Amino acid sequence: MNSASVSKKRLLFVIPSLVAGGAERVLIRLINHLDENKYDILLAVFEDKMDCASDLKSTVKIVCLNKKRGRRDFFNLILRLRKAIVSFKPAAVVSFIAFTNIVTVIATLFPKKISRVIISERSYHRTYLPLSRLKHLRRTLMKVTYRKADKIVTVSKSIKEALEQDFGIQSQKIVCIYNPVPVEEIRDKSKDSVGHPLLTEKNKVIVAAGRLEHEKRFDRLLRMFSSIREEHEDARLIILGSGTLLKPLQDLASQLNIGKWVDFVGYKSNPYAWISKADVFVLSSDREGLPNAILEAMACGVPVVATDCLSGPSEIITHSINGLLVPPADEQALAESVSRLLQDNALHQKLSQEGMKRAEDFVSENILPQYEQLF
Repeated sequence: MNSASVSKKRLLFVIPSLVAGGAERVLIRLINHLDENKYDILLAVFEDKMDCASDLKSTVKIVCLNKKRGRRDFFNLILRLRKAIVSFKPAAVVSFIAFTNIVTVIATLFPKKISRVIISERSYHRTYLPLSRLKHLRRTLMKVTYRKADKIVTVSKSIKEALEQDFGIQSQKIVCIYNPVPVEEIRDKSKDSVGHPLLTEKNKVIVAAGRLEHEKRFDRLLRMFSSIREEHEDARLIILGSGTLLKPLQDLASQLNIGKWVDFVGYKSNPYAWISKADVFVLSSDREGLPNAILEAMACGVPVVATDCLSGPSEIITHSINGLLVPPADEQALAESVSRLLQDNALHQKLSQEGMKRAEDFVSENILPQYEQLF
């Protein structure tokens, strides 16, 4: 091993997988930002799901810990991660997402501490813990392990406050770092052409993006779209993303008799080329952390309508200034807000321009160095 590699600071990042999600994109942006002359990086993933692995710079080493189902593998996973930590000898272990955080803290600290550990909480636990099958156990594990972390990064102020209040974590241990947005890269990629029959000048196109899972509430989006079709016959809906609910959502679109005007186009490596061609971006979630999709749509100059769910949207959007917020359960308000944007050109232009300005507040150049200060 040469002297140059010895002088580098070793960082081990941990995440469940590299499926195409918001946390994964942020992790990739962070790793790609780090100077490879200063850092030697190892990425540990629990599962061999590598949708966006190609977006990582080629110098990053990846190890898969091969997570299996069952409680027994929880302990085996801890042992496999600890073995990787002992072998790599990092200056810090950095984990993303709650389950991974629990495993990482245990692997790093027990039976004795072998590395600094920094965990990133990217969702609002008050909304997802009650839905967990083992909610009491998960809550206890989070409370115990999160207190043991050297530093906790949250993606919104609401998440930070909830961790302090519910788990008794000292405020100085938690730092809020918003998600980074590569604004110039997004705008450059948004210029790519997209050939799709719904994307024509005569159509009013609504776009949404995200994993096709329950918390994103694409069922709400479909019902909203069905209601505005009565007033806007030229409206079309494109949904970007993959997930377990694809077939049920397609079936719902058929039941609502909107199937011919809706297309689920799947995961796209360049979603910005699609988003930028739309008239309105809609986020219909029940819960978020800090939604990357809102920021990316804003960077593309596309007006945003979002549910005011916990947490995140209200920390990005100032209602009627740079976007529109609606109560999560109010599908009529969601439909009215989208309809308003489809017909009010002045409002559309205002939200487009102000949204682009707001996205500038989250540029990667300002956000990513905040992570380096933790290492």
